Amino acid sequence: MTINKLVVKVLTVISSGVFLLIIAKSITGKPSFQTNLSTRRLQNSIESLRREMNIPGASIAVIDNGEISWAKGFGIADTITEREVTTSTLFTANSITKTLTSLAVVKLLADKEIALDEPVNRYLTSWKIPKNQFTAKVPVTFRMLLNHTAALTSPYPDGCCGPKEILPTVKQFLNGKPPATNPPVTVNNVPGEKYAYCNGCYSVLQPAIEDVGDKPFKKLMNELVIQPAKMVNSTFDDEFFLEDSSTIAIPYDSDGSVHKKAPMRSTILSPGLLWTTATDLALFNLAFTRALRGEGTLINQRLAEALIIPSSTPTRSLGFFIGNKNAQEESKGDYIFHSGSNIGYLSLSIISKDGKKGAVILINKGPNPFTTTEIPEYSFITDSLKLISNYNRWD
Repeated sequence: MTINKLVVKVLTVISSGVFLLIIAKSITGKPSFQTNLSTRRLQNSIESLRREMNIPGASIAVIDNGEISWAKGFGIADTITEREVTTSTLFTANSITKTLTSLAVVKLLADKEIALDEPVNRYLTSWKIPKNQFTAKVPVTFRMLLNHTAALTSPYPDGCCGPKEILPTVKQFLNGKPPATNPPVTVNNVPGEKYAYCNGCYSVLQPAIEDVGDKPFKKLMNELVIQPAKMVNSTFDDEFFLEDSSTIAIPYDSDGSVHKKAPMRSTILSPGLLWTTATDLALFNLAFTRALRGEGTLINQRLAEALIIPSSTPTRSLGFFIGNKNAQEESKGDYIFHSGSNIGYLSLSIISKDGKKGAVILINKGPNPFTTTEIPEYSFITDSLKLISNYNRWD
């Protein structure tokens, strides 16, 4: 982009008398970045860390003073072609997707005047949560699904499905019927009694909001979240990369090999299968924190505040973890965040509640089975976050 297409902010560095171009907006309104020398040093430190930890590629966006101060791709998206990661390279958001799903659910239910504490089966028409001795005591509610207390089993414990596998329908997944290979989704404890991270809960939310909204999940997410947040490079399409993978970061296992079951595909998208960029997730975070201040069109202030109130635990709300600048859970923390893992991908999205400081970090390396914070590759994300927070002097 040429300089005459930019509206440029100029920072005068008095000590050196040098003028540095920091950040600009193009005439189309899209963010454009030019890096000053000290930011370049930070990026070089992150690049050194990536090489040291043998991470193929990473995409990072940083928020400073309430705007995206820089975004950058690091390393390789495809080791065979040596295609580099850019700011437009797509990664899976993994469980960060749950934050967007929770916002869509809360927003839709409010529009339909349905309370979060109403039983989900009252509104499910395409499938029902099976009744058993546990649901006879307490019915599963929307709030329980959102805050991981519904005690539902997962419909894809082993990760399904690879690019060439036949995809079960949502109902086949939930009922555990071929070609799905998982057991049926059931309630295995008294709903609402305790927190247990629950992919099954967010899987059930997909047909629930489809039935309530009378639209396919992808369309609802576009209308309720992606378009209002201006996430122009994000999609729930799970077929676009089958013929041409040149827009995505190829997912790698811990040994550097390409995952055989990746990129993961499923008809159940709501727990973790948003394709996106670091910049788009940063835009979502900014739109959400603007909503907390009563600004913007993503969601109204009352509903936004409801999404960050502690629910199932002192550090877990309906849509976020609550914690400190290092993405560690802390009940009185000033930051909201969510991490994620998928076959060959790891991710973290964090922002301060006031919207002034934040970062999104996506990488294309991770093992299967996937557990986010207990694997070596995740330390690249936490160490990069510390470099960013120290450089920007986060509180």
